[in-house]
Amino acid sequence: VTASASGEVKGTNNNPLKLEFPFATRFFQIRNTDASNTIRVGFSEAGVQGAETLNYFLVAAGKQSEVLELRCKDLFFNTDHATNTASFQIIAGLTSIERNEFPTLTGSAVGGFEGIG
Repeated sequence: VTASASGEVKGTNNNPLKLEFPFATRFFQIRNTDASNTIRVGFSEAGVQGAETLNYFLVAAGKQSEVLELRCKDLFFNTDHATNTASFQIIAGLTSIERNEFPTLTGSAVGGFEGIG
């Protein structure tokens, strides 16, 4: 269980906040603790910024995501507006798969994964 600092998630004009897990996740659930700003959550920096396509999901202000049974080693966060800020809480279950044993999720043309960005 961890959380961002208040206002730590910046708008899309800024670099996304990157959360690195020590092991691959088994599941996670994100709660948007901001009262008025939606958070974008993705698996790559480009994906969450919507640089080429919209490869992220949204967590509305004051709401939480479903428990997502997904394996990843990093999550990226932006707000859904260029200048707003927000914050979140997250709970995650981890596997025994170490970071260096899990692939880097990327949308690059060679060896990339669709929907990552």
